[in-house]
Amino acid sequence: MPPVFACPACLLLVLAFPGDEPAAERRLRAPSVGGRGESGPLDWVLEKVASGSDEWSLEKVHDEVSARLKDVASRITEVVGARPFAGGDLKGWLAPGFRSAGLAPGPLERVSLGAGLEVERGEARSEMREGAREGAPEGAAGAQPPEMAGAAFAEALGGLFEGAARLEKSKFKVFRIVPGAGPSEGVATRVLLEADGPAAAGGFFQLRAVWDLAWRREGDGWLLASLVPVSLERARLARRVFAEVTEEALGANPCYRDQLLVGVDAWRTRFDSSSGIDIYGHQGVSVGDFDSDGWEDLYLAQPAGLPNRLLRSRRDGTFEDVTEEAGVGVLDTTGGSLFADLDSDGDQDLVVVTSLETLLFENRGKGRFALPRPCGLETAGREGASSMGCTAADHDRDGDLDLYIFSYVFWAGAGSKTHSSYPYPYHDAQNGAPNFLFRNDGRLRFEDVTREVGLDANNRRFSLAASWCDYDADGDPDLYVANDFGKNNLYRNDGGAFRDVAEEAGVEDTGNGMSVTWEDYDNDGRMDLYVGNMWSSAGSRIAGQPGFGRTGDDLRTVYRRMARGNSLFRNLGGGRFEDVSIASGAYFGRWAWSCQFIDHDSDGREDLYVSNGFVTNEQPDDL
Repeated sequence: MPPVFACPACLLLVLAFPGDEPAAERRLRAPSVGGRGESGPLDWVLEKVASGSDEWSLEKVHDEVSARLKDVASRITEVVGARPFAGGDLKGWLAPGFRSAGLAPGPLERVSLGAGLEVERGEARSEMREGAREGAPEGAAGAQPPEMAGAAFAEALGGLFEGAARLEKSKFKVFRIVPGAGPSEGVATRVLLEADGPAAAGGFFQLRAVWDLAWRREGDGWLLASLVPVSLERARLARRVFAEVTEEALGANPCYRDQLLVGVDAWRTRFDSSSGIDIYGHQGVSVGDFDSDGWEDLYLAQPAGLPNRLLRSRRDGTFEDVTEEAGVGVLDTTGGSLFADLDSDGDQDLVVVTSLETLLFENRGKGRFALPRPCGLETAGREGASSMGCTAADHDRDGDLDLYIFSYVFWAGAGSKTHSSYPYPYHDAQNGAPNFLFRNDGRLRFEDVTREVGLDANNRRFSLAASWCDYDADGDPDLYVANDFGKNNLYRNDGGAFRDVAEEAGVEDTGNGMSVTWEDYDNDGRMDLYVGNMWSSAGSRIAGQPGFGRTGDDLRTVYRRMARGNSLFRNLGGGRFEDVSIASGAYFGRWAWSCQFIDHDSDGREDLYVSNGFVTNEQPDDL
């Protein structure tokens, strides 16, 4: 029987199949379930998650409506740039008496953002946006828009993509669905449309629209009964701002083609499971000048079983692989790494956090590192915690950097693909592995002071990120911890002692925390907080369905919040923050992993870069 790996955060089943086919041809896929002419040993598992097989019957409707939208998206991609839309292009999609007042929510505001970027955007009235987030889409009730002929709608649809030479992508995502909506019984959905491609005048075109669509069942299918626009953003970029230079920078190293360009699913079919390799792949990059030549170098974690790579800058935009000479080719599962001068000798040491232990590599100069043992960090491994990463700050202001190491679960054994403990309850789990604060006592010796300084409070929450910042401007660094399941922590530092003040500060932010970053985004002199979470279309749909109401209003609100996406908190001073995620538009980062403020256009205002996505392999219908 092939192994089954379940991710509790997203209820994703991943099935790996050995077989006779070449490893390079294998893909992550599951056996067919009923009606496809095939069968597999795990049909009984997949039947449990088949849409419509349980009380969430609207998920079956979602699948049917999504299939209709997929056809529409394909038609849009086919027509845009080739010819104008015609009424016949929408044949079999619109219901008789279709209603819409247009595809954009009123006049669009035009904004020039510099660097050749022009944006048009518009949003519906605020009560419509808020009401649809907390309940039914607008199409479920209230006044209906006027009737619109198919030819007029086709013309409006074509005008939506004005400026695009053609589309390379046009895709829908349904993230709200409720019954009994529209001009007759049916369903109402809230959908996201994203499309992009080259612009007619050169450069690039991108569109993002949110619509409320009401559907009516006709025979065995669904027809669109009405469309109400919620928001629209259309952007044109005159020239590419960033250029892809990965191959130019790394391509001269054998590891680039032999290891870095090979898909993680291919490695999973070749490596023994005891190597610890899993579907999540690469664990990030650390940047630091380890050889003190004034140029930043890279430390790149690879999937377990492959050596991490140290890439030294050649001062010309390219990098050379110096992993073996430096002695830092760690093979174990790496959760994170960090360059930092931990012994105050003027060069940067390297910390590598693996699932088994935290490795401290002392920089000995001349491009070489060594492992001083013992250093005190071993106590984290003895607790059985499978750590995910670390961050450094001088928390006690004694002149050297201390280390905070954050953990997720308890180590479940070599080759284990299951969690040793599952989060319970999902929205407020406190049964994860503990995090640790190690005080730097000099000469690369560390002492666990977690309990001593108060950081053992609320300390078992499946942590994935942490970041230091003196948010209250009292001279010592405070600590924010983003947790995957449940509430986040804001530990205020009062002279070296900590207290979790997340609730009173207004930043608990229940929402599958993936990452955290600080910056004064509004230039008011106070550091603001941005937390990367998950925007989940499936979570939004389920939490918005009537059956979910049996959980109670408070818990329903929590789960809707968990599916909402990222959070931006504005620092008001006095130890308080204001949640401006929705008002700022910064909440939508898709399935976000990491985030960073960066003033990419040098206009004095900090922009946000969000890394996102999930394992979809070659599946083409994900955003």
